[in-house]
Amino acid sequence: MIARLLLATSRTGIFFALLAGACATKPQPPSMSERTRAAQLASFDETYTKIKDRHFDPEKVGPQWDAKHAELRPKVENARTADEARSATKELIASLGQSHFGIIAADAYEDIAEKPGDESQSQADSGAEPGFELRAINGQAVVTRIVPDSPASKAGVQRGWALTAVNGKPVAPILSKLKKAHADSRDSGLMMAIALRGLLHGPDGAEAHYEFLGADDRPISVRLNLEPPQGTPVRFGNLPTMYIEVDRRPPVPGIGYMWFSAWFDPPKLITELQAAIKDCKSCEGFVLDLRGNVGGIGALAMGFGGWFVDKPDQKLGTLITRDTRLNFVLNPRSAPFTGPLAILVDEMSASTSEIFAGGMQDIGRARVFGSPTPGAALPSTVEVLPSGDRLQFAFANYISAKGEPLEARGVHIDEPVAVTRDALLAGRDPVLDAAVAWIRSQKK
Repeated sequence: MIARLLLATSRTGIFFALLAGACATKPQPPSMSERTRAAQLASFDETYTKIKDRHFDPEKVGPQWDAKHAELRPKVENARTADEARSATKELIASLGQSHFGIIAADAYEDIAEKPGDESQSQADSGAEPGFELRAINGQAVVTRIVPDSPASKAGVQRGWALTAVNGKPVAPILSKLKKAHADSRDSGLMMAIALRGLLHGPDGAEAHYEFLGADDRPISVRLNLEPPQGTPVRFGNLPTMYIEVDRRPPVPGIGYMWFSAWFDPPKLITELQAAIKDCKSCEGFVLDLRGNVGGIGALAMGFGGWFVDKPDQKLGTLITRDTRLNFVLNPRSAPFTGPLAILVDEMSASTSEIFAGGMQDIGRARVFGSPTPGAALPSTVEVLPSGDRLQFAFANYISAKGEPLEARGVHIDEPVAVTRDALLAGRDPVLDAAVAWIRSQKK
């Protein structure tokens, strides 16, 4: 699953690359040197070994894993290009059929890094952005969020507008291709959303031309100068730089709120949550908005959970490696928020977002609103291979407090709420509206 992901952005957290070409076609590279071939072969073997030695389920990496390695190794030995060799490694990984396993190509890191004056840098592979986000809704790429003070915000781009073309390139064929490719996959919404996000990026300062359909399908043309992502830059392990955004402006009076882009930078996020809780002493309820949050550091789920419970010895679930079991135990804070807690999720709420939402739901502490999550909840790490590529692989399984895996199943949605283009055009947020209505119904 995740091994098919597109390079998202440095903002998307734990999910990075891993599919070339859904939004841009690169020229075929020249045949690789023997040195490059040796590095790719070493990377293939190291990928096989690392996963075999550290996979949490030895049966998954038994005789069939060995046979797949032997079958694919000649493909690497005879590959004409690094991409061709890398494809064999990806095929090996894909045979596991699990999320959080994949190869991040070395040049993905070069693409993310800023290169002022580098005219060769392709727009689809760069990190600057226009300041709006898209979701696939009823066959259209619909604007669902506008980043405050971004080029899109200043130009008047509105939620509910449907993107039809980028720099003259139609969006509909891309959506059609993605929908067909992931038609039978639970994580299709995640894959399509990340692909659409990658479609918007370009070099810092570049002008991009976007064509939309506005209200009543009125054509609208907008030119925007792309800017680096907003938020606090964060480095974590071998991942590229990420940008953590936080929004805790209450959408309605009397109800606390916090949205953040990824589960990274613990000091910042815990400080922001503490401030939101402090400001919410007399609130009717609290909304934690995890829409678009693809995950990050799993242990942060425990830190967050402690701010919403007042009883000790509760746990979100259990992390299981080949040799150990770690319970995600919640330690109540001295002044937690104990009122109604609503958690908002969507097709991009993955990994730690699923662990937190599912765990708080299991202990009866939260009600979950929105659309199905992707079921991509395996804890993983990223390590550098001899070729310079990065290998992302899961080292543990995660079982919820009720003893159920989240992988491939996702979080149970207490109140499913569909987001429509008409609602967005009308300035409404159906998921948030449902959560607010529930919180107010709990008032005694």
